[in-house]
Amino acid sequence: MSIFKQLALGLLLPAIVGGGVFIFSKILTSKREREQTVEGDGLSLGWLVGIALSVGYIVGYIGLEGIPPFPPREGVHWLCYLALIGLILGVFWHLARFGRLIAQVVVSIVIPRLLLSSMFKYNWGQVEGIIWWVCLAVVIFIFWNRVQQSFTLLPSGGWSPFVYFGLSGGTALILAVSGSLRLAQHAGILTAPFAAIWIITLFLQSDDKVPVFPISASPVIGLTLAGIWMNGYFYEEVPVMSAVLLLLSLFLTPVGRIGAIQRLGGRRSAFVQVAAIALPVLIAIGIALALSGLFGENSGY
Repeated sequence: MSIFKQLALGLLLPAIVGGGVFIFSKILTSKREREQTVEGDGLSLGWLVGIALSVGYIVGYIGLEGIPPFPPREGVHWLCYLALIGLILGVFWHLARFGRLIAQVVVSIVIPRLLLSSMFKYNWGQVEGIIWWVCLAVVIFIFWNRVQQSFTLLPSGGWSPFVYFGLSGGTALILAVSGSLRLAQHAGILTAPFAAIWIITLFLQSDDKVPVFPISASPVIGLTLAGIWMNGYFYEEVPVMSAVLLLLSLFLTPVGRIGAIQRLGGRRSAFVQVAAIALPVLIAIGIALALSGLFGENSGY
């Protein structure tokens, strides 16, 4: 496949589709606000933003890989289905909190077993497999909740999509320098809708107090990122510290709630908060670059 076709299918198409659906969600929400029909706003906005991200990723995936087999034969095949699962969950994410909790627990337990089936069969013993399974399920559950909480903890306006644009873009770069160009393309596909939403938000955001991402967008973001990271760590050569730092970056979102930082003022406090989140991502990129041998590391020959 030519480089131009890869760029068109892997970056341009997801950005157009994701950005187009996001604009439609903004138009629909504005129309409902003018008509003063508050009921159903959360569902329409949340569902459409989830569609913008999930469908944006899915069309990019199909453009590069084709329709994935079912059942999937490789870990990367699960990425398309994770985006689809995230879309379906997002539609119902406005329902009772207890129902969301049950769904998060079940999906967090099932995903590692499905995506890492070959590791369970050929690499891990029974006890080791159970330990990995429990740990990964807990990590996915906690990370998913951190994604959801970040929507309100992050500064309003374009900051939130910018953070996820940087996180997914940093993931793509780390995967590329670690030798996984195929998986890096998938991280790039996810980056494209975030970039489009960020740019659109800068021009169209009318109420700076309204989060760009509703909680209904958390399933597709949390599951797709988790799927890409697990593929990168277990099936490719992503350094362990890079993977850990990417995971931990969102746990720095509460930095913006620190009193001393809030007293800096709106823009300055937002910059400090986003810089704190970006720091581990930049360190993760630096570690991956250092271990890649691009700076003349001794090859051992």
